[in-house]
Amino acid sequence: MAIYKVYLETSAEALQEGGYLVHVPELIGVAARGKTKEEALEKTREAIAAHLELMRKYKLPAPPASEPIEMDVIESDAPTFPPDYAPLTEEDVENFLRREEISRDQLFDLLRAMPSAALNWRASPDAWAIRNVLAHIAQADMWYASRLALGGLPELLWRLDATRTLVVNALDELDDEARDRVTKHDDEDWTPAKVARRVLEHEREHLEQIRETLEQFQAAGRKSQ
Repeated sequence: MAIYKVYLETSAEALQEGGYLVHVPELIGVAARGKTKEEALEKTREAIAAHLELMRKYKLPAPPASEPIEMDVIESDAPTFPPDYAPLTEEDVENFLRREEISRDQLFDLLRAMPSAALNWRASPDAWAIRNVLAHIAQADMWYASRLALGGLPELLWRLDATRTLVVNALDELDDEARDRVTKHDDEDWTPAKVARRVLEHEREHLEQIRETLEQFQAAGRKSQ
């Protein structure tokens, strides 16, 4: 019988974001949320079962489907758990890379089969469209990666370098045909020339904003002396 240690997050932040959040660090990537503790734990059991079935499908180590799933529940109001403090091993990294590849493949397969009209459809005026969800995932990937860098200015510089590398590589990899391509995003025409122009225009505009803010900061400091 497999017994999985699960952490039931009870922090105010987790509850504000949609309910109790449960994590299963032993099975990297498995988490579930519910309005009540009971709902969150039941969804966690389902998430564990689905995860193990996926592992079996991809020939990764997993107990047989006939083996019962037991959970050792630990409530925590902190978002970082004891297993998170254990140093990553080479095996841990390989495990993450393989599961990340599987997860992203599932996402891409789902999107390739999706009708184009579904991208901007909303179930209600205040609901996220699939486009919003994908943009959030992309932004979150950058945010999570930045958690590996030092905090403060070094982290922000790392993010700026990483995001600019994406733009530079995308432009550099365009062939002659693609450099003359017109694409439409949210009913607005975009060309490689426009992207290159807006990237620099946008940065220069905010560079001036930073300069002005620094001048105001320095002036405020002189007044307080």
